[in-house]
Order: sequence, then C-alpha cells, then structure tokens
Amino acid sequence: MCRLMVFSGTCTKCGGAQTWDDLTQELSCLEAKNAGAFGECDGGISVEEHSFDQECDTCADEDEGFGDDVEGGSSRGGDKKRQRTS
Repeated sequence: MCRLMVFSGTCTKCGGAQTWDDLTQELSCLEAKNAGAFGECDGGISVEEHSFDQECDTCADEDEGFGDDVEGGSSRGGDKKRQRTS
C-alpha cells in the first residue's frame, strides 16, 4: 500500500487553514514502483494527515514588504511624498 503524507494546519498569524503542499510526500510501495506509478497497487493509497502550524506565504510576504499593502499603492509609511525645497 502506498502512503500519502499530508501536512495541514493553520497560519500562526492570520489563523487561516492551510495545506503545506511543499511538505506533502508520496511514498510508493514496491508493487507501485514496479508498476511505474504512485497508487498503482492492490492496496491503493493510505492518506496520513499530520498537523503543522506555520505562517502562510501571504503573511510571510507581508512581513518582507511584498504583500498587498505595498502593491496596492498604500505603504506603511504613509502616502505623502516628500518634495525637495531649495
């Protein structure tokens, strides 16, 4: 039987539900390896779900200054532009 390990949880900042696709693992059994494809065995696929809480990509991007606030035209420093005076 093949095993699919899925890691899901919540974002530690916004609390949104997330599935961490980067951590998902497909573990093929010998029969599936010989057949050449994941899940191509008599036993099928067993899904194991593991909890994993981490900041989501959107919140992580906002922390680095790449979030919607910056792209939307409003910056955290304010919208006023400084003008040089002589």
